[in-house]
Amino acid sequence: MRKYTLTLIAGTIETKEALTKQLNHLMGEFLHIHSFAVDEGLPNQLNDETILLSSNHVLQEVKEMLSTHSNVIVANRTVNHEQLDKLLELEKGKKVLVVNDFKETALELIDTLLEIGLLHLQYVPYDSNKRYYNDIDIAITPGETTIIPKYIPHKIDIGVRLLDVSTILKLVDHYALTHMSTVVSQRYIQSFIHLNQKLLHAEKQAERLRLHLENVVDAVDEGVLALNEGREVTVYNAFAAKVFGIPQQEAIGKSIDELKVQKDVATFIQQRQGEDGLFTINGIDVVVHRLELSQEKAIVVTIKNVNQAIEIEKKVKKEQLKSGLVAKYHFTHIIGSHPTIKETKKIGEKLAKSELPVLIQGETGTGKELFAHAIHHSSFRHTGPFLAVNCSAITETLLESELFGYEEGAFTGAQRGGKRGLFELADGGTIFLDEIGDISPNLQARLLRVLQEKEVRRIGGEKLIPINVRVVAATNKNLQAKIVKGEFRSDLYYRLNVLSLQLPSLVERKADIPLLVEHFINQSNQTVDIEHTVMDMLIQHKWEGNIRELKNTIDYMLTVCNGERLTLQDIPKNWSSFTHSTAEDSVFHVKQSSLTLMERKEYELILRIIKRCNENSQAASRRIISQEMKHTDQVLTDQQIRHRLNALESHSFITKGRGRSGTKITLQGIGFLQSLEEKR
Repeated sequence: MRKYTLTLIAGTIETKEALTKQLNHLMGEFLHIHSFAVDEGLPNQLNDETILLSSNHVLQEVKEMLSTHSNVIVANRTVNHEQLDKLLELEKGKKVLVVNDFKETALELIDTLLEIGLLHLQYVPYDSNKRYYNDIDIAITPGETTIIPKYIPHKIDIGVRLLDVSTILKLVDHYALTHMSTVVSQRYIQSFIHLNQKLLHAEKQAERLRLHLENVVDAVDEGVLALNEGREVTVYNAFAAKVFGIPQQEAIGKSIDELKVQKDVATFIQQRQGEDGLFTINGIDVVVHRLELSQEKAIVVTIKNVNQAIEIEKKVKKEQLKSGLVAKYHFTHIIGSHPTIKETKKIGEKLAKSELPVLIQGETGTGKELFAHAIHHSSFRHTGPFLAVNCSAITETLLESELFGYEEGAFTGAQRGGKRGLFELADGGTIFLDEIGDISPNLQARLLRVLQEKEVRRIGGEKLIPINVRVVAATNKNLQAKIVKGEFRSDLYYRLNVLSLQLPSLVERKADIPLLVEHFINQSNQTVDIEHTVMDMLIQHKWEGNIRELKNTIDYMLTVCNGERLTLQDIPKNWSSFTHSTAEDSVFHVKQSSLTLMERKEYELILRIIKRCNENSQAASRRIISQEMKHTDQVLTDQQIRHRLNALESHSFITKGRGRSGTKITLQGIGFLQSLEEKR
């Protein structure tokens, strides 16, 4: 089949490539196409028989180069139909900037868009002499994205305009390809068929999505109503239809005024902002919540039956109790018969009956959280939630989000839908702020506002949420000293310290130590005795960690003991104060100067072997001691080892057990070993 020659001249490289591709698709088997772009340079003379120019602007640029013998065709062009679905997605009435290389070509593109039926947008032709379009945020262009003003945030490239059907038919007629016109025409309209298929598919998808969303909204157990910018109803579910008594099919597309909704509700929906409204609609008490979507210029309204809301609130509170948001201890759980602790409990019970804030002060380990639980349990809020937070255990940022909550998108990592803070969760109950003296100045200011106004605002939110919460705070710091240093706000201190409760240290109530020890042993479900000397030492200890330290000590002793009795050797080895005092009081230690150097070495070696075996949970028998000493320069016979062990036992430096228990070093023995090592 004979092939004809065609020279194509376009303005830009992109246009040249797009039109060449189109011509090859439609007429490639009939034509040899030579294509050029003005932007990349042209031959000195254009003598080809047939020349196709992409536009009148190109004609003006190459007019002087054309031969009088050439047949020149100026193309008519249309939009690329493959890209039009991008425009169909834009909302009706949207103003868009149409950008092309010249204002005249921009106007031609607008005419084309209107001719093919894209009438839903407001088209504004781009004029390079105009510096700013302040009311437009979307630009569309046929491949000229570099010309779009940089301040336009959204850009839609619909692709280079293609040759329209009239230009294709001119070429068919020019080359006398009338017998092939049907084939060429069919190829041309294929793109339209493909576009139509895409549109039909998109329409079906949209309809399926609409039905799905309609079913979802109807399934919601509260009324949902949405209004567009023109205040026309766009969403209206079955629950809303039930409340207002207006069928769904009658509501969609109509304004609130047309629906004849009662006046106070209509006014609230259209004008009120930032709070909920309580109304009676057709005999139903409802809570109406209004949310304005600024970007969409729409209003979303939810309607909840008041009785339903109350039931939900009760359910939430039950779930909170199940989740552990409840006080665990009563005043009966606070052990002690000393007058000081009895008086403190009596004062605590009186404070519990008030609604005022309480500040509990005391050394670490004195039971501040225990008292906070007990105060809540004895208060009128005992059926409400109890939430505790240690203010020194987490970072300032995390503590702020935990206390006050946050809105969706308030910061990176914020969970979808936002999160309620502890003050909201504690509504109707008590919140316990432990280690209050460690919070930052920023949080002090926010906490002060909560106490003053009785309302919170979530991080990233604007809505003020009223709360009904009693605050119980605790600290082991001297807050008044921190106020003097400028580390704690005096106004917050006086807000928290309305009612004050000072807890006694364990040293002030040493008579309660036997009771507490007995209580901790009973909690362990172990049956053990405790030596009198051990109890005496426990009573004499300084207990800087108070009751918490005492409990930890008893737990340790119960773990390492032989299961029958708590002895001196079970006392934690880090009690250096006891170790040295017992060693100094030892008769054996006093007579240490009478020992020979060899005897001191022998006793030191034997005690070190016993101590190492004890630490490795290994029985320290005479056989093992004998084996260990064979590897040293102090070799003793079994009889000599027995004599040395008897001497150590007589001074309570070791205890000799039978069977698996073996020999154990005592607290005095450890002290004596240390004194021997120091004299080396």
